[in-house]
Amino acid sequence: MRSLLVLILLINVLGYLMMTNVPPGATLVTPAGNNYESHSGPVASPGTLVLLQELSDEDLAAMAAEALGEVITENEPVELCDVLGPFADNQLAATALFTLLPDLANKDGLIIGSPSAKYWLSIPAAETPAIALNSWRQFETKKRYLEDCMEVASGLKFH
Repeated sequence: MRSLLVLILLINVLGYLMMTNVPPGATLVTPAGNNYESHSGPVASPGTLVLLQELSDEDLAAMAAEALGEVITENEPVELCDVLGPFADNQLAATALFTLLPDLANKDGLIIGSPSAKYWLSIPAAETPAIALNSWRQFETKKRYLEDCMEVASGLKFH
């Protein structure tokens, strides 16, 4: 019991010393999510506030262009894909794709191989209404979710 009390006291003392001993050259590290470096206006430290009235016309125009560019890209329609899988090999995935969409003319690029040597189907959401409900029931044990088709092409995300 006494050794447990000494151990807790020692850990608290060490923690206190670590928290109070800040090296003299320590700087504030900002997270990567903050865009302090990305804006084109005058660089201000995180503790200061710059009013819009203090910015020059060029800086205001640059900020407005950045904000307008972000709004335009956010409002673009996103093509969604139904992702279905995993399948053990390419042949099983091709068979499943033929079962779901026998009339689809272009089946290139709809079977995606992942680094784990599994195969996934990426079916555009515009094609899924043509799939009969009975066909989906055959694949109830597979994972199925909607995702941006461009993200599926760049790499699968598992939910």
